[in-house]
Amino acid sequence: MKKLIYLFLTVLIVACSSNDDGNQAILGCTDPQAVNYNTDATEDDGTCQFSIIGDWTVTSYTLSDGTNILAPYDYIDYTLNSDNSYFQYVGVSETGDKLIFTGTYTIGGSNNSTLTFYDDSTGLITVSTIVGISSTTLELTFDVPDSTLTGNIRLVRY
Repeated sequence: MKKLIYLFLTVLIVACSSNDDGNQAILGCTDPQAVNYNTDATEDDGTCQFSIIGDWTVTSYTLSDGTNILAPYDYIDYTLNSDNSYFQYVGVSETGDKLIFTGTYTIGGSNNSTLTFYDDSTGLITVSTIVGISSTTLELTFDVPDSTLTGNIRLVRY
């Protein structure tokens, strides 16, 4: 009987001293700026999704040959609207001209990673790949039409 009580106490002590304290990580999006923010998540699982709707300014715009597209401009800004329309505002350094372009955009592709712009005035279609996105930044890459070059754009929300 003594051995049975000893065995019972040993099993009870081992069971109570388990490393599992019952606080398992809850996976989910932990960024409060994401559209799918999970207030219960304790560990980010990389699934955060961000809206591109809003105002953006281009902070970097280069081509694969090293050309800095921003050089002749004071600014290039975008407003992306919820109805899939956009406005592009361009300030030309040399002349002081302020240009406005309009068009529409679509999001599609695998994991919504393709952002396509349709320019109303020129008919130009630019298909870009979203290579980075957060609540404050948007990074795109695209093939330059009629060229072997690629373009890289970094935008910051303002």
